[in-house]
Amino acid sequence: MPPFTSQPVDTTRISTYFSSFPVRTCDHDSEAVSTIEHALQSTISSCTASGSSERKRAKYRHSNPAGNLFGLCLTMCEADRVGHVAKFTEFLCIVDDVMEDLPFGEASIEHAILRQALYERYDSDSYAGQVVGDMKAFLREMRKELVAQNDPESLRLLQTLDTSLHNRDSVDDEFRTLEDYIPFRKTNFDYEFVCQLLRWAMKVPLKLEAEEERLARQYEHLIGVIVGLTNDFFSWEMEREQLETCDRIRNAVPVLMVEHSVSEAEAKAMLKEVILREERRASDLRAKVEVSGSERLKKWVEAMELFAAGYSFWCATCPRYNRPQNEQH
Repeated sequence: MPPFTSQPVDTTRISTYFSSFPVRTCDHDSEAVSTIEHALQSTISSCTASGSSERKRAKYRHSNPAGNLFGLCLTMCEADRVGHVAKFTEFLCIVDDVMEDLPFGEASIEHAILRQALYERYDSDSYAGQVVGDMKAFLREMRKELVAQNDPESLRLLQTLDTSLHNRDSVDDEFRTLEDYIPFRKTNFDYEFVCQLLRWAMKVPLKLEAEEERLARQYEHLIGVIVGLTNDFFSWEMEREQLETCDRIRNAVPVLMVEHSVSEAEAKAMLKEVILREERRASDLRAKVEVSGSERLKKWVEAMELFAAGYSFWCATCPRYNRPQNEQH
């Protein structure tokens, strides 16, 4: 099925949106709205308990009047796969909400238990861990759905997810430079899996021919830096409030404060400049692809730019990052 219809978004009315990328949304397509809402409701009800802080956070995440997160980010995905993308992505958001409240060692154990859902040999193992039981059951059903498709690309996607869950919170280091922090930020964002998931959703091969793959990976890296640091830029005030209750805060703002011996305000200004610099690099590379790239590669690069733009716009407008923390509950 082709992608849902999408429309451009007027970003000039949003003073907090500083990205140079244009934004589109499929929020005005009633079928898209229905598909996304059904996927969200299914995931949230399956992975969180009624009245829990995780459920409140999930619902609050999607209370943005400026646009739905997935409606903004998934404008070029095939219509029959958007539901799966929304489910997987929301699932990972919920996992993140749960794990960030656990000490590092406990989070590592819970991730290992969760990964069992990706293997049939553990289906008879009823141990649900301390916090991941519902999520493990949900992920097991998602695995079964993809395996039933009998598609090698779907199986490869599940392998990438397993690696992502293994790596996402496996480092307990404190980072002192942005250069050292960025690879961790992409890993903690499940970015490799997100890229593969979006390719799968667009029916773009998960492994392209050598030169196409090189350019695609180069562009994906730039977009990964942009979305990861954009999240840090807008989420910092919320995360700062969690310092007393969490044993690890992963954000580029304190990294830049340490690296350059600057104030919080100066670090945020520096971070904004880094994001815009990476956007310029991405735009330069896209221009090269437009000249000599295949139609498939051009489509993929456009989709990744729209993904980054939609995510940046959501971060700039969502209540989760733009209201005081005590208003979220």
